[in-house]
Amino acid sequence: MIKRWAALAALGAAAVLATPLAQAGGIEVRRAGYALQAEQQGDGATVVVFESGFGQGAGVWKDVIADLGADCRCIAYARAGLGRSGSDGKPKTIEAHLQDLGAVIDTLAPGRKVVLVGHSYGGLLATEFARRHPQRVQALVLVDPATLQQRHAFMAADRERVKADDQAMLSMLPPSLRGDYTLLIEQLDSADTATPRTMPDLPVALLTATQVADEPFVFEETAQGKSLWKAQHAALFAGFSHGTHRYFATGHNLHRENPKAVADAIREVSGAAAAGGQP
Repeated sequence: MIKRWAALAALGAAAVLATPLAQAGGIEVRRAGYALQAEQQGDGATVVVFESGFGQGAGVWKDVIADLGADCRCIAYARAGLGRSGSDGKPKTIEAHLQDLGAVIDTLAPGRKVVLVGHSYGGLLATEFARRHPQRVQALVLVDPATLQQRHAFMAADRERVKADDQAMLSMLPPSLRGDYTLLIEQLDSADTATPRTMPDLPVALLTATQVADEPFVFEETAQGKSLWKAQHAALFAGFSHGTHRYFATGHNLHRENPKAVADAIREVSGAAAAGGQP
């Protein structure tokens, strides 16, 4: 739910949640015109890279990383313009974010395959990165992920509500995030995103949050929106050849409400990838 995270960012949550991980080692990833701030924790054999939701930083994963303990080497970072990461002042496309993700992996895990974990917009980025660079990914964990096709489904169901939600978000967001959000919805509304993509042959764990909000803030939190959200996830999962798809009675913050479920999914796909079998 990109809009839910956009709203939280607008309300100041990004500044709070983008704090560094406790006792983590900070590493700078140089980009053209700016630097990304990444955090690394643990020294396990499995390398896990985390992609946060829209407007969110590395700190949202702290409970998941704490649960993993010494099992993994965990890498989390803030995208350009968030937390302590710099920016060149230009709104970032999906492609630009994917290039930054690739730079983080190249810098902190050169020559290694990684388990890629993504939440919401970060889930969309994780899926697209794995689709484009399957040789660099060991397995995927998608935590209530956004999908490329979701806007088409939502607009078909209630175009006026979706457009009204967009305007509400844009009025709340700070200028830096407003530019990213505007560019993102333009991309998701394009004809290019309407067709499902072929997914790579990787172990995947897809975690879907099912809670309908008592007072829906955006369309995705209504009963109709949640039904479409679950249908999007079912279609996404159908594109993979093996893995697990589980449903949880939580809100969109699944990784914060139930961090153990996410940590367990990471362990599961890591073991499946190492064994060459199904989770």
